[in-house]
This record gives sequence, structure tokens and C-alpha cells, in this order.
Amino acid sequence: MKLKTLVKLLAAVAVVIIFTGVIAFAAFGETSSSASATSTTSTTVAPTTTTIPVTTIPETTTTTAPGPTTTTVVVYSRENPRPVPEKSGKGRRIVYANMDNWVWIIEEDGTVALSVPVSGKKLVPKPKTYNVFSKSEFSQSIFFPEIKMKWSTRFAISPNGKNTIAFHEIPTCAWTGGHCNVKGLMQTEEQLGTFQSGGCIRMAARDAEFLFNWVEMGTKVVVLA
Repeated sequence: MKLKTLVKLLAAVAVVIIFTGVIAFAAFGETSSSASATSTTSTTVAPTTTTIPVTTIPETTTTTAPGPTTTTVVVYSRENPRPVPEKSGKGRRIVYANMDNWVWIIEEDGTVALSVPVSGKKLVPKPKTYNVFSKSEFSQSIFFPEIKMKWSTRFAISPNGKNTIAFHEIPTCAWTGGHCNVKGLMQTEEQLGTFQSGGCIRMAARDAEFLFNWVEMGTKVVVLA
């Protein structure tokens, strides 16, 4: 009886084991099927290559425009006189720069006693060194007696050889007619610094008087072009 009972017990255990195995297998199969059902399909997309053409940008040349040119113009006047030119001699002298229409009166030690604009005639007299040989407080033109002037200081002979060249004040026409169309001064002081004369060197009255009193016979006059 005990043996039969043991066999029955073993048989029952075996049935339980087999049944449990069937259930486990079934569960595993279901799980596998479910996993298979829910798996995703992978699609491999072949890579595509897009070739972008290279655009060549032309080289550009940058040109820098020059800046504006600034020109400084110095305006000389009685208040802002010209400097004494180089190579204008030494010692006590008068310097006359014809093309600049300018006169300097210079002392022995180089001190400039006067530097003023004047009015002459272009290239008259010729550039060289002269000496004062005559002067008169009152005088008039040889050819046009209606033209009067004061403080004449003569130092050269005119190109025609018939009259003298002198420093003097701006001439005055004593009457109309002959060489004068208008009675009075033949030019203004504002015109000094420009060519206005027939040959002599015209000066403002105060400058001509200063020069007249400053010079001595034989005083050197250096004429520059």
C-alpha cells in the first residue's frame, strides 16, 4: 500500500510538472509572438549626395581716391609784410622786388626799417644794383606836366634814356587832359602791390616820404626780378 501510494504521489507530481511546463511554454510562445507582432520594420534609406556648384567670386580692386589738396595762400600786406629775399645784398640798402611789387628799406645791421607794397612797371628797371643820385620833394612828369608827384628819389635811367626812374608817392593829375582822364590820384593805395606805373615805383605818401628822408646820395638800390 505504501508503494502504491508513493507511485500515485509521484504520478501526481509529474502531472503538475508537465502541466506547469505546458503553461510556461505557452506563455513563452505568446510572448514571442507578441514581441514579433510589435517589432518595427527598419527601412534603409540610401544616402543621396547633392553636389553644389562652386561659385567663383571675382576679385575686386579697391582704389583709394587721394584726399583733397589744401593750398595755403599767404597774403602779404603792410600788416603782414614779406620777408627780405635771399641774395638781396648786405648793408644799408633799398631792395626792390619788381615782380612782387615790394620794397624793403634795410639798415646797416640788417634791421628792416620798412617793408611795403608798391606799384611799378614789369621788368623796369633791369635787375641789378643801382645808387641814388638825385631827389626832389616836388616834381612832375617831363612829358605830361599835368602829372605831379612828391618825394621823388631817383636811382636809374628809363629804358628810353630820356627820363629817370624814381621812388615817389602815387602821382596826382593836376588837371584833366593829356595823360589824365580824371583829376586826382592816378591809383588807390589798395592797388599797391600790382603793376600800375609807367616806369617809376609808386608808394603810399607816408612811405615815399620816409624813404626820401632815409636815403643819402649814393645809397644802394638792389633791384630784383
